[in-house]
Amino acid sequence: MPNLTSQPKPTVSQWLAEAPQAFLRLPRFSARREQQMAIAACGLWFLAQFLYLHYLAANPWPWLASLVEAAAVVIIGGFPVLWWARGQRDVAKMAQRWQARLLLSLGLYIGIGLALPAATRFRWHQILTNLIFADQPALNLLVFLAGVWAMVRVPFLLQQQTTPTAVLWGWIGGAALYLLLSHSGLISPAFPKDYTEGFIITPIYLLLCAWGDWQRRHPPRVTPTGLGLHDIPLIAVSLFSLYWFSTPYFRFGPFVAVQLFILVVIFGTGLGRSHFGYSFEPRWRDARLLGGMFLAALLTLVPLGSLLGFLPLGQFNLTPSPLEVFVYVTLFAMRVGIFEEVLFRSGLMIFLRDLLQQAGGDRQPAAVIAWGAILICSLVFGIVHMGNEPNAHIQLPLAVYRGVYVLMATLASLFYCYTFACTQRLWAGVILHGLVDAIAVVFFGAALVVPF
Repeated sequence: MPNLTSQPKPTVSQWLAEAPQAFLRLPRFSARREQQMAIAACGLWFLAQFLYLHYLAANPWPWLASLVEAAAVVIIGGFPVLWWARGQRDVAKMAQRWQARLLLSLGLYIGIGLALPAATRFRWHQILTNLIFADQPALNLLVFLAGVWAMVRVPFLLQQQTTPTAVLWGWIGGAALYLLLSHSGLISPAFPKDYTEGFIITPIYLLLCAWGDWQRRHPPRVTPTGLGLHDIPLIAVSLFSLYWFSTPYFRFGPFVAVQLFILVVIFGTGLGRSHFGYSFEPRWRDARLLGGMFLAALLTLVPLGSLLGFLPLGQFNLTPSPLEVFVYVTLFAMRVGIFEEVLFRSGLMIFLRDLLQQAGGDRQPAAVIAWGAILICSLVFGIVHMGNEPNAHIQLPLAVYRGVYVLMATLASLFYCYTFACTQRLWAGVILHGLVDAIAVVFFGAALVVPF
């Protein structure tokens, strides 16, 4: 008699269509394993950052400056992102503590950095010294911290319908004033008079805040089951904090924006982290998928990138140093992977999924919603990489290079999105992201942005 309990194995096409539909269902996470992974990951991150600065940088740093910078990157930038994945319930208390700790840690880090003999190694040193007032580092530090304080307060005030309008716009005005002064040559001796970025980004910030204020006073009548268009102002204002740390330059600046995004959107909306797949929980089944996705990415991206001139074969290095491989894989995963995976997978991809579900409802097949979110997210991911510049080894014209870069980034994102959709967790995608980027740079000398 035939075995009635056995089922035929799915074909490749069935697996591709059905596996990513998992991210339409809410997962359950193990917080205990996430705590362990957060501690281990931050330890590796700190070690890799220190080794890079002290040994692998083009102009190696002294050990004490390397120690301070590596600690700041991990403690201020990375640790909260990983640790919060455990999921706390008292979001208001967590947000208040984060704001106070951010200001305290920033002040302590800058104070220590300014006191070091190798203070000029920090890329923010010269600009911060003359950010608003000439040769007044202490005074400029106070202005900077006041701007950061206003920046982190505004999104939380926009969340609350009870915030008095005068109070809200007082904070918005303070944040906008700092943006204008710190990103233009209007007063600052650190920039030429024709530096006018502040005159562009400040009105944009004010318009976003005005839109968010209107949304705050006209909330949706129906309790949302997912992110909607009304959430765009809060998302945008949270991510706009990137500009606070772009001048002066801080290596952990993007992570402060991600932290604000996590607190305001992932936790603050009340949808819960399960809705966003915001978890770094490791699982063996995800490790198997990671291996398959890594192999598929290599077999797809390396031949195509070499054929199109994106991965210059003349720069191929078959025997890089083990130290370099460890450092670059770790830092690309920790510095680039975590930031982009939280923002694009737990952020944009979930936003697209929710919009498609709200628009199509039960009329759309699950595969259409899943793959719609994957494809659109990947295309956006590719487009935002259009501004990257080639290095001296790339022989392509600039316009052609940028088109190829968009194509390669879009294809790579397909693997990241598919991994996230199947696992509903960020960890496998973070490692895959780090492996793909590090191999392109270490083995092929690709012109990827290396923000460390």
